[in-house]
Amino acid sequence: MSVVGIDLGFQSCYVAVARAGGIETVANEYSDRSTPACISFGPKNRSIGAAAKSQVISNAKNTLQGFKRFHGRAYTDPFVQAEKPGLAYDVVELPTGSAGIRVMYLEEEKNFTMEQVTGMLLTKLKETAESALKKPVVDCVIAVPCFFTDAERRSVMDATQIAGLNCLRLINETTAVALAYGIYKQDLPAPEEKPRIVVFVDMGHSAYQVSVCAFNKGKLKVLATAFDPVVGGRKFDDVLVNYFCEEFGKKYKLDIKSKIRPLLRLAQECEKLKKLMSANASELPLNIECFMNDIDVSGSMNRGHFEEMCESLLTRVEPPLRSVLEQASKSSLSFLLISQWLSLLQCAILSPAFKVREFSITDLIPYPISLKWNSPAEEGLSDCEVFPKNHAAPFSKVLTFYRKEPFTLDAYYSAPKELPYPDPSLGQFHVQKVVPQADASSSKVKVKVRVNVHGIFSVSSASLVEVHKTEDGEEPMETDQAGKDEEKMQVDQEDTKSEENQSAQAENKPNSEEMEEEVYDHLDAADMEKVEKCTNEAMEWMNNKMNLQMKQNLTAEPVVKTKDIQAKTKDLTSTCNPIVCKPKPKVEPPKEEQPAGEQNGPVDSNVNSTGPQGAEQSADTASSDAEKKLPEMDIE
Repeated sequence: MSVVGIDLGFQSCYVAVARAGGIETVANEYSDRSTPACISFGPKNRSIGAAAKSQVISNAKNTLQGFKRFHGRAYTDPFVQAEKPGLAYDVVELPTGSAGIRVMYLEEEKNFTMEQVTGMLLTKLKETAESALKKPVVDCVIAVPCFFTDAERRSVMDATQIAGLNCLRLINETTAVALAYGIYKQDLPAPEEKPRIVVFVDMGHSAYQVSVCAFNKGKLKVLATAFDPVVGGRKFDDVLVNYFCEEFGKKYKLDIKSKIRPLLRLAQECEKLKKLMSANASELPLNIECFMNDIDVSGSMNRGHFEEMCESLLTRVEPPLRSVLEQASKSSLSFLLISQWLSLLQCAILSPAFKVREFSITDLIPYPISLKWNSPAEEGLSDCEVFPKNHAAPFSKVLTFYRKEPFTLDAYYSAPKELPYPDPSLGQFHVQKVVPQADASSSKVKVKVRVNVHGIFSVSSASLVEVHKTEDGEEPMETDQAGKDEEKMQVDQEDTKSEENQSAQAENKPNSEEMEEEVYDHLDAADMEKVEKCTNEAMEWMNNKMNLQMKQNLTAEPVVKTKDIQAKTKDLTSTCNPIVCKPKPKVEPPKEEQPAGEQNGPVDSNVNSTGPQGAEQSADTASSDAEKKLPEMDIE
């Protein structure tokens, strides 16, 4: 089953699929690779994409566009209230307090949540992908702005469920652009060399994003991100709209902003004029027939005058660039790239149908995340910053609490001024079934918190750990030390799966290389070259057959059959096995006399645990044994 990549934009969307020849952006039924993020509701049907875009003016009240930024927001959100006056459709408050949309559909007045609206758009994109692939599509990767908060990301995930899609990853738009750059580059520095620093600038229709990334061969790490969620292509359109509204008001005595349809029509023409000015510095005309009250209007604009009017917007481009360089502590850059659209290679990496070279991605958390809880010892609230700004993601940490009763953890963004969102709260997590120890002392509770691949924070598990006394009746050092301060919280950083694998590989690499050398060092170089040539030829044969099969119709005769693969395997085995299985000559190891008093292996296991480190290890072992015996706690 194929995995598709979806760029869910403010104005338009793209769908990318992995094919035998690489990544392809799918064309819709209009042979256009860009699908407008637009939905139109009528008395008998519903139109999505290009068909809905043509009804923006004729069915303005029931045609939705520009709803991407309403995800996860309350109706009273300042951003929602600021956007309402410029919208043709009605934004209403739903019973939950969130922002919804009211339209006339099937001759009935209906309210839709933002998740339902985006679910409709994703359903259309899913159909476009299925039409191109000729097979069902379930798994997907979706690109979202890097500044999306936890609530906005959860809202997009709910929309994918409504559309019948399984989102394997919400990837930041800036990270998706960096991945498209890094995976195709053959001249990246080796892992042990100094990384190549690249800045990516993404000026979209509704927002402006910048990221700094470090590249090594097969590796990408996002160092910092910055953004301006207000500056975008539509703000430059608004400058032209306001200019011509004022000019036509004086010239033709028209109050354009009083009627939504002329205003939408003028916005469309101004967007076209803006695109023309990017390639032409000369004076360009703007002519609209039967614009308002059966009056034809005309005007003109040149790029120099337009840049002067946009000076306040252009000055907002530099601060995010300076910010990312300061955050990443980089004074020199290798490249500065300006992205125009996203290529979601992540879909090919996650697809089981394609073999893609290994490329690790380390993203980051754009806002610091903290936890607070009731502290009986301090008779108030205690807090702790769990994930600082620009912390690597995905990532997990284990927090250890000492409690006698259930407690609640409040998660929130600890830098609300940096948020493009009014509510810093992430949610409350209730840890239940906490009871004191048999001796009435505090129980040890381990809570695992994580930020997953989607950038969503959660308390993934909580477990109660018993404290076992030693034979002498003394508690382990860790418990003694914790008993003196019940509210002490120890943060044990648990690395992500990828970092654990990297450290394990780093530790085992010398040993594995030595073992490989010892096993095959008796073989002749000519024989080894013969094995390598034979395996490469077999691999090339298999890849060619796979590529040819992918281009075949489902009803066509298969390119390769089972007997062909078995015959090829037999040839490979008959050639390679006699060489790699050649026995190694026996070598008698020299005998060494062992001095008296010396022994091989550990003499006494207690000797290694007399120091603080050994005591800590024994306490950890006891805790881990106890943890295995106890059931996990409930998280509400």
